[in-house]
Amino acid sequence: MNKSLKISLLLFFVLYGFLFDACEKQETQYDLFPLKVGNEFYYKYFKGQLMAGTNGSETWKVVSESSQGNSVKYLIERKLNAILTFFNNQRVITDSITYLEVTEDKSSLISFLFLSGSNISFKRYQNVNQYVIDHPATGTTTPSWIYIFNADSGLTFCDYRHPPNQVTHIIMHLDSLKKIP
Repeated sequence: MNKSLKISLLLFFVLYGFLFDACEKQETQYDLFPLKVGNEFYYKYFKGQLMAGTNGSETWKVVSESSQGNSVKYLIERKLNAILTFFNNQRVITDSITYLEVTEDKSSLISFLFLSGSNISFKRYQNVNQYVIDHPATGTTTPSWIYIFNADSGLTFCDYRHPPNQVTHIIMHLDSLKKIP
């Protein structure tokens, strides 16, 4: 084997090793909250209170996205359709609309206020395919919550209990998702 062929083969293996090593070290980044205008999240919804219960569905739709300085604000329309039961009386709730504002900064840190009234923050893109935010109650006067976010699905489960004595209990479970390509 001539000298130039040996050098070429050596160079090939060295470059191949560097490329293989570089590819191997790249971590997969998962989108834990796909916030794109038009995406819709369909939830099964339950809210239990001392003498009342609300059972139905809630749809979240990303309706707008706007740049504000170094961040992006997403507006999510929340539409509740459910039956409220109070003792033996029932009331149908149709298209009750509220809004949730989610802010994402340049580093992909997402922040929002949801059921807890506390600021919830986490990195939107991570190398894990599930992220859990768990805040257990520290007594009868503090709320507790657990939010579970899954790759490419967003919020897939929520369990929130509000004091005193965890009387209000809200559970949401992702039923389906419609993502805009």
